[in-house]
Amino acid sequence: MGRLNGKVAIVTGAGRVGNIGVAVARAFLREGARAVIATDMRAEEGYDIRALVAGDGHAGVFRLVEHDVTSEADWARIVSDTVAEFDGLDVLVNNAGIAVHGGILQTSLEDLRKAMAVNHDALFLGIKACAAALGQAHTRFAGGGVVINNLSMASYMMNATNIGYHVSKAAGRMLTTCAALELGPQKIRVNSVHPGVTMTPLIREGLEAYVAAGMWESTDAAEAALAAMNPLGRASQPEDTAHAFVYLASEEAQFVTGASLYHDGGIGLRY
Repeated sequence: MGRLNGKVAIVTGAGRVGNIGVAVARAFLREGARAVIATDMRAEEGYDIRALVAGDGHAGVFRLVEHDVTSEADWARIVSDTVAEFDGLDVLVNNAGIAVHGGILQTSLEDLRKAMAVNHDALFLGIKACAAALGQAHTRFAGGGVVINNLSMASYMMNATNIGYHVSKAAGRMLTTCAALELGPQKIRVNSVHPGVTMTPLIREGLEAYVAAGMWESTDAAEAALAAMNPLGRASQPEDTAHAFVYLASEEAQFVTGASLYHDGGIGLRY
């Protein structure tokens, strides 16, 4: 405990119970974060999330705010409000993401651009908006400012039925390494986490799409088949994945930048 003592973080895509963003926000607060600003387009589950976080028994501040990650103006507002209230920003977690199902022949250009906007462009906007504030984090923490992008195993695995998601996540991987090179001199570390099959609402919706496409008979069969593809033989839970984000946000990783942390149960060994 206490690995993130005093840090202030923004975590996008943290407005839906059961997703990785919520698990990361809770883990950060349990590890001593001074404040976590959780952002999302969703508001209907906000009460449930606030109740979950309040029940964790931490001393940090939790905010759940509406945020369109594809809006440059929204990013400016979120960063300005955070810095004004907490006198700084130490960690940005770009977690928000969407899935657009279908191969090239089934996916419209509009849907592809939508996937790119949320899964890639939003990372660019977030890093750009937060860079100045994150560049001051080294005055408080030896490890400096931190950016962590949630990029999924989709960034290095091929898939003929989910082109928008996989291409946008792969683009985010290159963005991560380029940003690490550019922002390193400002004492900002930029890394990515690549979860494997993690049982979130988004994954369950994806499995339903695979079932509808005739790839599996049921979502249970789909989950079992995907889990069997990795050496550990099981799917991950959001709480498992949150540990990877805690490590990269902590001072333990102060010499780690430009890294891709595979959190996929070993499935990447087959690619």
